[in-house]
Amino acid sequence: MTDPAQVTHRVRALLGVVVTLATFVLTGCATFKNTPQQDYVYEMGRNCDSTTMRLTRVEADGRYWVQGASNVIKVTPYFECMNEQFKTHPFLDWLKAQKRETQQPLVAAGSTSGVGTAQPGPAMAPVWQVGNEWQYAYKSPSDSGSYVWSVDRIEMLNGTQHYVVKAGTREIFYRVSDLASSLERVNGVVVLSHTPPRLSYAWPLAVGKSWEQSHREERPVDRQTTDRNSVWAVESEDTITVPAGTFRTMKITWRNKNTGGLNYEMWYAPDVKQWVKIREVLSNGIRERELIGFKLK
Repeated sequence: MTDPAQVTHRVRALLGVVVTLATFVLTGCATFKNTPQQDYVYEMGRNCDSTTMRLTRVEADGRYWVQGASNVIKVTPYFECMNEQFKTHPFLDWLKAQKRETQQPLVAAGSTSGVGTAQPGPAMAPVWQVGNEWQYAYKSPSDSGSYVWSVDRIEMLNGTQHYVVKAGTREIFYRVSDLASSLERVNGVVVLSHTPPRLSYAWPLAVGKSWEQSHREERPVDRQTTDRNSVWAVESEDTITVPAGTFRTMKITWRNKNTGGLNYEMWYAPDVKQWVKIREVLSNGIRERELIGFKLK
């Protein structure tokens, strides 16, 4: 029987959503080299290790084990220290500071997809395939980490085909025809819905194009309903660099039509068939997310 004092306590501590990152390839690294998430957690752990508790193992997705932590008492000074490290040194900032390209697109055999192939001009609506994946790192005033969006299936919703994108236990429904967002579920429970589906894009995208929409946003779990009057605009065509690489993008802004207040700035990349960067205005500050890897079928 294991001595309780030596129990290694398993903690889901960093990335919020448990994901498998083994499908991504690290540039110039051997098979058994650490992932960026592992290196990051090990570095944070060095600031928290003590004579009684120390970090002993980190998995590819950032989950970690601590020697000497009680498996009964969920909150210990070690975990408090780690949470403070994650907040003070966000994963996205740490990743950029490494000055390394952590991921390259993992293109399926026989596919003609690649980076840097998009030509200047209007961007057409992408076609997603089941198995497409996009990995993001994020930071906000309250936390930081990473997650993976994966196209899990195509499903009918209200008589219309939708892509179902999974991130852990969360499912996000995007209308196939235009990527309008319809609803989100967590553990099968609807946590967000848009009526009609929110038009984040109006294809084809071209600089100077704008569109408006009025829709109702409902959050049943929180018992919140918001009526939104929105306007989107393609403001510019930019070449930007994120941890996944350098891409030609269309910069899209989303504003409150009534007040002009900014909701987000988003950079959509045709090569990736998805946005590669977004800056969102939240009630408690700015949340930033950037692409760090992807796989297209």
